[in-house]
Amino acid sequence: MAEIVKITTSSFISLEPEELFWLSQDYKRRLEWDIFLSEAYIIGDIECPSLGVESYCKSKSGAEMISRYISFKPPTVAAVKMIKGPWYLDSFSGSWNFKKNGIGSTVSFTYNFTIKPRFARKITKRILALLYKAQMRQRLVRFKQWAESNMAATQNI
Repeated sequence: MAEIVKITTSSFISLEPEELFWLSQDYKRRLEWDIFLSEAYIIGDIECPSLGVESYCKSKSGAEMISRYISFKPPTVAAVKMIKGPWYLDSFSGSWNFKKNGIGSTVSFTYNFTIKPRFARKITKRILALLYKAQMRQRLVRFKQWAESNMAATQNI
């Protein structure tokens, strides 16, 4: 059995969990902040994600993934599991966690994945973990900037 690699990054964002949760799961606005993706949408005639709903994401490098929501508990957690993805991933899941923290929230972003093919796992998992960790940090920094500036803009209206 392949070893599961788990990586997490987190950040303080000066907004409430409820608002951050819905902003992070809004596929109509996802590309406004998600610097990793070139395409993202919910599959089917559905307005908003929920348990069991599937989504499609395509990275700027061309990697595609279809995932299904396996947990959806506003305003604390949204988690997905890969249904179909890039050839080098055997499994993948990701979660957003939101926790009230003083005058804002701590937002954590976690990936769990296994690699294929078997002969390349040892080296590939290290490289992919470093790459994913760097991308996760960049995405969370951008989400924080976007969410806080979005809130500032709406408060000035």
